[in-house]
Amino acid sequence: MWIKNAWYAAAFSDAVTVDPVPVTLLDTPMVLFRGDGGRLAVLEDRCPHRSVPLSFGRRVGNTIRCRYHGLQVDTTGACVRIPCQERIPRGAKVKTYPVIERHGLVWIWMGQPEGADEASVPDFSYLDDPAWTACVGYHFVEADYRLINDNLLDLSHESYVHDTTIGNDAVAQAPVSVERTQTQLRVHRTILKCDPPPFYVKATGFTEPINRWHTTIFTPPATHIIENGSYPATASRNQALERRVLHAISPATRTSSHYFWGVARQYRRGDAALTEYIRTQTAATFDQDKEILELQQQALARSGKPPFSLAFETDSGPIQARRMIDQLVASEAAPVPAPAGDNAGTLRSISAQLRSYP
Repeated sequence: MWIKNAWYAAAFSDAVTVDPVPVTLLDTPMVLFRGDGGRLAVLEDRCPHRSVPLSFGRRVGNTIRCRYHGLQVDTTGACVRIPCQERIPRGAKVKTYPVIERHGLVWIWMGQPEGADEASVPDFSYLDDPAWTACVGYHFVEADYRLINDNLLDLSHESYVHDTTIGNDAVAQAPVSVERTQTQLRVHRTILKCDPPPFYVKATGFTEPINRWHTTIFTPPATHIIENGSYPATASRNQALERRVLHAISPATRTSSHYFWGVARQYRRGDAALTEYIRTQTAATFDQDKEILELQQQALARSGKPPFSLAFETDSGPIQARRMIDQLVASEAAPVPAPAGDNAGTLRSISAQLRSYP
């Protein structure tokens, strides 16, 4: 159910300071910490001596010191000090993971280290682009990450889950189009001459009927950028106020997910009160999603039914996204032939499959 050869958001950069930070991705416990000079490292969250989590330890210079027997492990995963002896056994080390900080997020590569291509880190540049003003947040959702994907690829639920914030009946009634490329899925709907929902009134100042649109751009395994805008129905689109809503979902376990999000806008960029309003209202909106998704996860677990035992036209996007994920998971599991003696060629082939779907 998981794609290994991918970058996953693990934390906001400013959340990793002095103390080690535990995080679980793909059922794998890890610890994030900064060594000397602020260098970020990601290690297996296990002391090589007696398996106590290193995240329970303390940073000492360029190392984490285990709080059980005092072993110190550095940013490369190597044990560099054992208080009771000078000899360090060959096996005194832990696994490390490729990590990169970009756009205010920490991204971890969960697959083969040799395949970690920095160019494939999701482009969340709206979060730190000076032409945009952004706010961010985080939810931990007790649900399969694919259910969150489904939710973002079928926004007709806004009419009912978010009727107090961003939705009304017009959203569910609007036609939807789906376009699949080799690497992405785009789900679009335009809603014409609808009443502005409460959030839109406050966030844009539009009180008369509006035209609005949103296009969800999905990149496997689980990142979404929603292009969103609105303008008075009596005006032209070049008067639209636009936002970008960014979502990075990282599976923690089979039934739980980290959900990092941000909202960026190009208008009234210096209005701090508006930024805070958007942040609090977005958090409240995703609280509503969290409640629905966790109820759905519980119901699926009880019934044993598949998530799409009954499908509507608006389910086309979610279903196609699941197919893309299944294809990538299958391609990682399949052996990839390579010329004799060309191990690097095998890794390059796997990486190429991630970027090009059948």
